Amino acid sequence: MHIRKIWIKNFRALEDINADFDGRVSVIVGPNAAGKTTIIEAIRLVKALLAPRTQQEANQVLHSLGASSPHLPTRLRSEAIARDASKSIVVGCSFELSMNDVAVLAAASDALATSLIQAQGGQSFANPDMLIAFLASPQGQAMRSDAEKRVAATLARVQTTKRCNLELTWSPGAAPGSTSDPIEIQCIAHLERRLPPNKTAFTYFPADRALPLGEQPVQLGGPDASAQLESYNSQPQTKFNRLKNLIFSASFIPSQNDEEGITISQEFEKIFSGILKGRKLERLEINEIGLLNVLIKDTDSQRVFSLDGMSSGEKGLILTFLLLARSVASDGIVLLDEPELHLNPAVCKDILPYLVSEYVRPKNLQIIICSHSPEILAGAFDSDESSLFHLISPTNLSKVRLQDEVNLEDTLRRLGASESENLLYKGIIFVEGPHDVAILEAGFGFLLRRYKLKFAQGRQEIEKAVRTLQDHEKSGVTSNSTYFIFDRDDIPTSLVSSESVKVLQWDRRCLENYFIDLDAISGVLMDDSVVKNPLKNQGEVSTLLRRLAFQQLPELAAKRVYEMYRFGGVGLRRDDLLDKTVSEISKSLLERIAAVRQQLAAVDLDNWRDNFEAEVSKERTNLEAIWETTWMQDCDGKRLIDDLSKEVPFRSKVKAFKIRLIKEMALNQSVNWKAIEGKLKQLLAS
Repeated sequence: MHIRKIWIKNFRALEDINADFDGRVSVIVGPNAAGKTTIIEAIRLVKALLAPRTQQEANQVLHSLGASSPHLPTRLRSEAIARDASKSIVVGCSFELSMNDVAVLAAASDALATSLIQAQGGQSFANPDMLIAFLASPQGQAMRSDAEKRVAATLARVQTTKRCNLELTWSPGAAPGSTSDPIEIQCIAHLERRLPPNKTAFTYFPADRALPLGEQPVQLGGPDASAQLESYNSQPQTKFNRLKNLIFSASFIPSQNDEEGITISQEFEKIFSGILKGRKLERLEINEIGLLNVLIKDTDSQRVFSLDGMSSGEKGLILTFLLLARSVASDGIVLLDEPELHLNPAVCKDILPYLVSEYVRPKNLQIIICSHSPEILAGAFDSDESSLFHLISPTNLSKVRLQDEVNLEDTLRRLGASESENLLYKGIIFVEGPHDVAILEAGFGFLLRRYKLKFAQGRQEIEKAVRTLQDHEKSGVTSNSTYFIFDRDDIPTSLVSSESVKVLQWDRRCLENYFIDLDAISGVLMDDSVVKNPLKNQGEVSTLLRRLAFQQLPELAAKRVYEMYRFGGVGLRRDDLLDKTVSEISKSLLERIAAVRQQLAAVDLDNWRDNFEAEVSKERTNLEAIWETTWMQDCDGKRLIDDLSKEVPFRSKVKAFKIRLIKEMALNQSVNWKAIEGKLKQLLAS
């Protein structure tokens, strides 16, 4: 059986999502705390409460979620897992059955009828022999007859649809209950309960992997069977304590070997040759102090060491793959949270292909993976067996269409970002200044912690990207919000925010203009640990900053005057060549050359220089009058800090000085710091 559809309402971080899982591997990505793990916890919850395999599975899952306490097991707290405590929690899964599953259920109609009667009497895990006397009574015979008819009708429908649904509803102030067909529930439960204890059709690998060191008790027989059952779903964290138990049991008991006859040594060889390369299983032993030992050899150095000496990431992979091979039955379901934990990217890139080739295809497994790994994300794009889902918001779990990502990828790549960053963070924030990423992260780290900040060089390229992304948005391509923060310079942007493309332009020339915060910058410039020749007082700081700012006026005036001439250029541009024939290219270039030639012919070369200097002098006088009140907002703040570093030499690089300054502003909650914070909050909330 495989899960083909899920729907989740009001559960933890999730408000209302649904998704169709059409592949055998479903990879769910999104920013931290978005609710990725919550999706697989919801699947685990509905299965545990409606179709548990062990008697304590429901209670233990509720305990792990904080919805009940082992000290007061009869008291349930839906508010502990509800997004809105005043609303009902609804979690549902639609299971698609294989032909073998359908055949198994058809042969188990009597058992299903008995299970239904037991469930109706609240005795799901009681010995069926206890029903003998009751079923012999007239009331029992009537219930049996009714159950058989209902089972037959449901099985007839299931044989056609090959679907069974589980749906859990938990209303405020009430106990959790089923809103799905009770016989379909028994069908799902039967497909798992029929398996021996060393096999499961449903298992969960949580991200919290506490792998123990040293001696571990190795159990056999009944106690181990019970521990195995608990480790699949009701207490999944215990499977990590069972690594050595799994290895030794599979080594010494032939019946524990996989149905294909593969030994534990062969499983290790497959894992080490396929993904954890350069290692081999040397032997199992009891060492000189009587401890069970699993010895691993490094094939390059020939060094032999204990399994305990491997990293937690390597041991976690070994455990996961051994369990997939030896414990998960064909057609089973695996919930796998963050398989990349404690592993380097070189190993992560092989995880998904290895899972698909060695376990998913041979055993027809369904694996639902939550991940933060760009390598696993890239593997999902490359695999025909995989579908990629992006948890964009509490109401949007969207399947990522490859064509959508192709359309977005080129635009993001030109800005220095990747599609993985777009999917793994709450949003990407592109900034214009080369130091802006470090400044904003240092001063507003808490506010921006779920966003990826990227430096995108070139105002023209950024504005083009905004327009392209907004065109994608209009065509229906959905993705995380993308944010653009502009310097104002002398050119206010005409761009405005849309639903998924947000634009912020500073109301000062650039971000560094907010550093002209006399209290903060005076404190830093008067500190001999920051500057080599500290200034004496705030008045001296103010005078110096003003003088350095006004030194920019001659070049600013010259730039503005020269721009008034509007001289054309004859340089080759990208648009001159794009999608044009050679004839079209030559024609447009000649037209531009002719226009520039005509414009230059009108220039009075004898008097141009004197006229230009007179106009610049006049423009400078006008700017000086304006700058008396606006220089803090209008000067080039980046240039000002650079000039300041030459006038008052810093003990560190300019970038480090800016970071120190923004931290000082944040510590004192200065007016300018609050102004930046307010604009960022407005941008992210828009």
